[in-house]
Amino acid sequence: MFYINGQFLSEPDAKISVLDLGLLRGYGVFEYFRTYNKRPFHLKEHLDRLEYSAQEIGLFLPESKSRIEEIIEELLKKNKYQESSIKILLTGGQSNDGLTLDGIPSLIIFDYPFIPLPLCLYQEGIHVCTSPILRSIPTCKTTHYIPALMALHKQKERAPQDVLYLNADQRILEASTSNFFAISGRQLITSASDEILFGVTREVVLNLGSDLFEIIFESLPYSQLPHIEEAFLTSSSRELLPIVQINDQKVGSGSVGEKTKELLKRFFNYTQSQNFSPMPIARHLNIL
Repeated sequence: MFYINGQFLSEPDAKISVLDLGLLRGYGVFEYFRTYNKRPFHLKEHLDRLEYSAQEIGLFLPESKSRIEEIIEELLKKNKYQESSIKILLTGGQSNDGLTLDGIPSLIIFDYPFIPLPLCLYQEGIHVCTSPILRSIPTCKTTHYIPALMALHKQKERAPQDVLYLNADQRILEASTSNFFAISGRQLITSASDEILFGVTREVVLNLGSDLFEIIFESLPYSQLPHIEEAFLTSSSRELLPIVQINDQKVGSGSVGEKTKELLKRFFNYTQSQNFSPMPIARHLNIL
């Protein structure tokens, strides 16, 4: 079941115009999150980021955030999946000239069964490669994913499981759909620059690790890779996904580290709690 521009529709009837700017120009933003025990994970924070992303590129929400919450609850009741992946798409809507925002943006919301990643990836870690190709408007969660697709295609011979973006100063920013963390001693290092998207799961992990680590907000220099002990990615779909190799460089011992395992355990326990504590992200509250 889908919600599209005021209607609940089955998949065969879920359609938008071929003149929609999301299709013609890639003009849109989105949010993805999942449920735990049938409860959307930090829904308010995801909606704050959706509104922020929309306003940054000149769109507006055609429904209030409270109404979007109601729509999501109704979709969950209609679909009745054990656990859900939920996606909200906001596009420029139909355009007569294929370039100008003529009317109301298109709002598309749907959920589908959540399929977890194989457990072996969390036990063994993943291999990633670096790329100089950067995301467009990186502070916003836009639908423009050509840089990620190009980066993965260029590295396909290495068969990486993701890519890390390197800026002009050869510093690691983030992954294609995830935030990047490194551990060195008691330091937990992650970028906080205007070159990355602030993830909701990133914020959760920063809170969960605040008593274990000194938090260092820095885009890690690529030259420092031999000196870090552990690394991982965070995102709504991946949770905390350990990295054991970057390009040809092993991370630490080349296996999943104990500190990452501790954060994984804390994150799991947090997701099973009855209530998710409010965790507003300052960047996303700075809206008109």
